[in-house]
Amino acid sequence: NKGGSAESTPAETVSTEETTTEEPTTEAAAAKAEALLQAAGLLAAQYDYDGALELAKSDTELMEREDVKSFIASTEETKSTLVRFDPHDVTHIFFHILPVDAEYAFTKSSNPGGYNSLMTSIPEFKAILASMYERGYVLISLHDMGHMEKQDDGTEKMVEGDIMLPPGKKAFVMSEDDVCYYEYMKGDGFADKMIIGEDGRPTLHYTDKEGNESTGDYDLVPILDKFIDEHPDFSYHGHKACLVFTGYNGVLGYRTDETYLPENYKEHKVEGGHDVEAERKEAVKVLRALYEDGYDLGSHSWGHRDMGAMSVGALKEDSDKWDRNVNILIKEATGKDADILIYPKGADIGDWRGYEADNQAKAGCREKFNYLYDLGFRYFCNVDSAKTWVQVGSHSLRTGRRALDGYNFWYEMTENKGRFTDLWDDTSKIFDPVRPTPVPSY
Repeated sequence: NKGGSAESTPAETVSTEETTTEEPTTEAAAAKAEALLQAAGLLAAQYDYDGALELAKSDTELMEREDVKSFIASTEETKSTLVRFDPHDVTHIFFHILPVDAEYAFTKSSNPGGYNSLMTSIPEFKAILASMYERGYVLISLHDMGHMEKQDDGTEKMVEGDIMLPPGKKAFVMSEDDVCYYEYMKGDGFADKMIIGEDGRPTLHYTDKEGNESTGDYDLVPILDKFIDEHPDFSYHGHKACLVFTGYNGVLGYRTDETYLPENYKEHKVEGGHDVEAERKEAVKVLRALYEDGYDLGSHSWGHRDMGAMSVGALKEDSDKWDRNVNILIKEATGKDADILIYPKGADIGDWRGYEADNQAKAGCREKFNYLYDLGFRYFCNVDSAKTWVQVGSHSLRTGRRALDGYNFWYEMTENKGRFTDLWDDTSKIFDPVRPTPVPSY
């Protein structure tokens, strides 16, 4: 039979079946292994070697593959070389929201001198990220520096964290203040509101001085996200910056505060006509997306007042307002109370001796601390020019923060104090030329 005998048909059929059943199975296994190694590789790139190994070993069949075996071996070898980074050596840098149109904000806005002093431009922020990455800095969370741990007697105590990094890597914390997009900043060259973009990630809505609207990478959040997408090893365990909010104008550009309720807004001279409940729902969506993407969310007080100078009663009133207007949104978005407080104006309630010191000099410190502690706060951050200032108490962790802004750039360029030599080589290369000089002090 020229076309093949009838006797050969069964054998040919078996051969064909083997080809069509075995080959797709092999391809499927390879694709599954590739997906697993990609996910585990991202964990390892962000220094979560335990998570990477657990994932790589989660499929016993794939563990027999040479590529999976090789990944496990190399990850275990790298893990064995890690060293603990001392939490007391962690530097904490901070920014305010970034101007989209820095030249306008610094020269022709409603507050050019203030913005020039306090704000960091987008080119400056990007240059700082690049320099710190080149120097081996890795972005961690405040929670990595210390955590509350239950003791044998049932009490809780703050204990130092174990930040495990390859030799030569340096941990740091980043925070951004006033992520609220205040009313008074409208038309001054800043974004209006944080929204969820088409890709499901936070982005910014912006209205320029001519009234043109657009969305894009107009503040720290999308810019940092893109940088970590390209450099996953800049982030420790996927952690990003700490974003903190006041309450009096709402959060993220949403008018969520009780002062916007119809019965209140005229009295407080804020914009009327907002659907506060609808604004709160939208804000929660964005807060949830930020939290799930690795951001910490915390307090910058309700009214942005000096918490060290205010009376105990005033602090309690302000903190209660923040709790019922902002913390309630964070808790809905994350499932837990905010535990980070970044002091407005950098003004701590206590001095260097700690909140629990018997000889605490600042009036009302102990009572203020107890009240804030009962609200759930465990991490307290002031402003300090030192490269690092960390204090781990029995019930709290404190850090000093370094302001990377126009005034400090100008001061460093003119006084040459060497305060930023750990972060970059030459401040003049960071400094945005659109800034008018001299940059005024605060």
